[in-house]
Amino acid sequence: MPLIRTSIWGSPNLGIYLKVVGNYLLVPPNAKDKFVKELEVALNLKAVPARIYDTNLLGVFIAGNENGVILPAVAGIEEIKALESLGMELEIINSKITALGNAILANSYGALVHPGMSDEDIELIRKTLKVPVVRGRISGIPVVGSLSVITDKGGIVTPSVSDEELKNLRRHFSVEIYPGTVNDGVKFVKLGLVASKEGVAVGALTTPVEIDVITQAFGL
Repeated sequence: MPLIRTSIWGSPNLGIYLKVVGNYLLVPPNAKDKFVKELEVALNLKAVPARIYDTNLLGVFIAGNENGVILPAVAGIEEIKALESLGMELEIINSKITALGNAILANSYGALVHPGMSDEDIELIRKTLKVPVVRGRISGIPVVGSLSVITDKGGIVTPSVSDEELKNLRRHFSVEIYPGTVNDGVKFVKLGLVASKEGVAVGALTTPVEIDVITQAFGL
């Protein structure tokens, strides 16, 4: 199935605990086998157990795209080694902003980052992800990675996005992006959505109307 509704440990907030990078889906080591296998099929990705900052909050702390993975300096040595095994380019950013999954929105065509990111941070992101990087906000909110999920096929963004912002997002990421919500009205869409180029997993509270928008947004 290209789209599934599910939950992790009874929570519909999939995007906090899961992260797609390249051809991999990073999952907490203690996630149930059945849950992980369903995600692998839906997203057509290989699941890889991972931890970050001694937590399961993979979607909060990790950023990346098809070209690379970016971790905050709070990542532990063994955690870094586990992700180096993916064989992808990996960079550690020593920034005051550690929730990089919420601070960086990226696909293989572009990246939008928290306006508080330094010039040095942005250069490291550009080199690792191999895309143009710009600072910005969405609806005045700097944690852009929590407000949108974008793949190389499409994306969804908080419905509070302005027309001008939506136009700029579509141009920068070179894909069609639709305003929408998850989990019955949640505007921070990353919380309840994980997507690959071939499939989407949404939180169990996501309504049929929301799923229609999401399906269209990601071209499923």
